[in-house]
Amino acid sequence: MSGLYSALHDFQCNQQHCLSFKKDQIVEVTKASSSANWHRGRIHGKAGFLPANGYLVKVDLDSCARVVVRQDFEGATSGQLKIYEGQVVSVIAKNDVQWWTVRSDSGKWGQVPAKFLKIMNGSTEGEVTVHTPIESPDIVISRDMPPLSRTQSHHTPLVKADISSIPRASTIDRTSGPSLMQKGKKAECVRISSSLVEGVRRNGVKYQTSKNIVQTVLERLSEEYPDWDEKLAGLCRALNQEADLQSNSVDSLKLEQLFEQLIALTEDDQQRGWSCKDDTEEISTMLTDLLGLLTNANPKVVIQVLQSVKYEPLLTLVEYYQLETRKPLKKQALQVLHESMLIQPDPICSILLTSRLPVQLASDIQANKVMSLLEQQCNVFCACLSYPNAMPRNHYDQLDEVFISYLMTAIEAEESPYDPENLIPVMFLKCVLSLNLHYTDLRNNKVCNVLKSRAHATVLSETLLVSFNRAENLTGYFPESKDGVRKIMLDLFSSPDTGELFFTNDVKVLIEVLHRNVIDRGEGDPDRVYYMQLLDRVISNTEYEDHSHYKYEILQVLQQVQDEESTDKESKSEAWKILKKHAILST
Repeated sequence: MSGLYSALHDFQCNQQHCLSFKKDQIVEVTKASSSANWHRGRIHGKAGFLPANGYLVKVDLDSCARVVVRQDFEGATSGQLKIYEGQVVSVIAKNDVQWWTVRSDSGKWGQVPAKFLKIMNGSTEGEVTVHTPIESPDIVISRDMPPLSRTQSHHTPLVKADISSIPRASTIDRTSGPSLMQKGKKAECVRISSSLVEGVRRNGVKYQTSKNIVQTVLERLSEEYPDWDEKLAGLCRALNQEADLQSNSVDSLKLEQLFEQLIALTEDDQQRGWSCKDDTEEISTMLTDLLGLLTNANPKVVIQVLQSVKYEPLLTLVEYYQLETRKPLKKQALQVLHESMLIQPDPICSILLTSRLPVQLASDIQANKVMSLLEQQCNVFCACLSYPNAMPRNHYDQLDEVFISYLMTAIEAEESPYDPENLIPVMFLKCVLSLNLHYTDLRNNKVCNVLKSRAHATVLSETLLVSFNRAENLTGYFPESKDGVRKIMLDLFSSPDTGELFFTNDVKVLIEVLHRNVIDRGEGDPDRVYYMQLLDRVISNTEYEDHSHYKYEILQVLQQVQDEESTDKESKSEAWKILKKHAILST
């Protein structure tokens, strides 16, 4: 598969048509081979052959961090990329502290100074780290992201611009852009570039894709018509001025119109009670249009419109969902709410969490037998509860042991006739994990209290163990979401009553996983402290003394932590506490 790849190892080749590279260097594969030992590719514009046997791993461009360019950079030497102020690019590798490898939305890539880049959306620099797999060449490079994406909630075809034929080096002189702006034509450039994007958007193309297409066309025009270079540079700059939003754009006006229709819908007292009026198609069309705008429009425009109406349409939609009885329309309403949370988790998740929506969803989940609707209900319920904000106190009373027991019974039940693909166990487990995030006091933890009363929880314990071993965050809907699997593992092994839900062989596997993770985590890594805390609870609240599995290996790694010459006092303290508390390890 062609595309950008990261080198897993150094490769030195003295043959004429063979390309050498260093570990973590980014290379471009132009023609991949599934049978031969060599790919065709390029490094800094030089074409040649690249090894295909475990040396390279494909970069997941969709997961790369997005950054804004602070100032122009000419990229005069081979391997460097020419960028300009205001441009948004993707970080595909951090070569060192001073130089990063980035890719523009038009497909060009190269190295730029890290100090010329600014992290987007208030992220910290650590979130831009590209994780390189060590063992398997089949693993895709990615940074930590929530598992939920737009493509999981609904299927909207994505139109991609064909940029394969565009030359790698653009002739646009973006340094001439400011002179055009300084002549008082900035507003005109913004108007023209926005209208170009709007024109592409009218064909049903997503906003970001439309923007990429326009930028690609402008760069190609600059190459074909050098005399236009100054004006085109001004348009390119204006195209990336995210702050210059048009309040009267087609998307914003359509969104305002749909919100007005939504409010009118809930104010129609007869629309669900008048049997002579069938408005299903009308409402479905409105919700479909609304979902399409939320998915395809400029997210900043959507946020701007929602802020202008103080998010009232979302609460109106919650009210509509509660009153509506037609399941297809209820599902569409939830899809709109779900997409809204993805666009702006804060404050939308907080608004929905404090509404009646979570309680209504809990009631509907227990009563519903239609899988497509049930899946959407679980998604919205989990997304609401996974965002790190507290629920109103009365929600805790209504999301009670009866609801949790229903979820647990369904998780452990045999396959249901209305669930042929056996999706319910994982869906309901995510609901349990999301709800458990809100219990900070073990004494009042309703999830643990329900589990204490159960004789077994085989499906739950096995699924948790697999997810824990794979480091899967089943509640990671947003970057701010906490890891529900890690939290419930600590909670369950805080008491013998819930620790005994895990079979002895499962406990042994868990101990080996914890041992490995303590070894793999370096000094000062907070994850290492977490794994030692869980290890302490596993030894304390299971029948560990009956088998003493991995006793000597655990003793060795804890002593190594204690003997480290480091300032990691928290890890040293935790290791000392475990060794002092559990004499079985040293006997």
